[in-house]
Amino acid sequence: MKNAFQLIALLSLIVTAPLLANTIYKTVQADGTVVYSDVPSRDSVPVNMVLSNNVIIPKLADPMTTGQDISEIKQPTTQYQITVLSPRPQETIRNNNGEVNINFEITPDYVGKSYLLVDNQVVNTKGKTQIKLNNVERGEHFIEVQLRDNSGKIFASSGKQSFYLHKASALINAN
Repeated sequence: MKNAFQLIALLSLIVTAPLLANTIYKTVQADGTVVYSDVPSRDSVPVNMVLSNNVIIPKLADPMTTGQDISEIKQPTTQYQITVLSPRPQETIRNNNGEVNINFEITPDYVGKSYLLVDNQVVNTKGKTQIKLNNVERGEHFIEVQLRDNSGKIFASSGKQSFYLHKASALINAN
């Protein structure tokens, strides 16, 4: 029984020791310097420490409740329209060399870089609105023209459209 009492006393001391060590003392020295310590000294005052930190996060302004006009929030200054002129949607192009001419227009005029995607692969347009593709395989292909900002975000697009490339069969005798 005596050993059990000693064990309980030892466990309670181990559990409460960290709580006793959390007392912090504040001392203001003669020159005005403030010193904090866990050891009490002459003229020290215990500091009341709160064990949990609470932070109140301010509520973000909601344009729906503040009465702010939604049209004023991050609206692009210019709306661009991209139109693919050729090939027309679902047009069949007959070219045995696999050459396809892509023509598009951007209104109003745009001086930045445009991106032509052929089958979801970017083709460098070098700022041109007329691009000639070479060695295109026969079959269905998808094209799309995009305008992107410096971060790569798309702010205008022609939308995907398909065209078909038809090549005469190499098995047909030309004679």
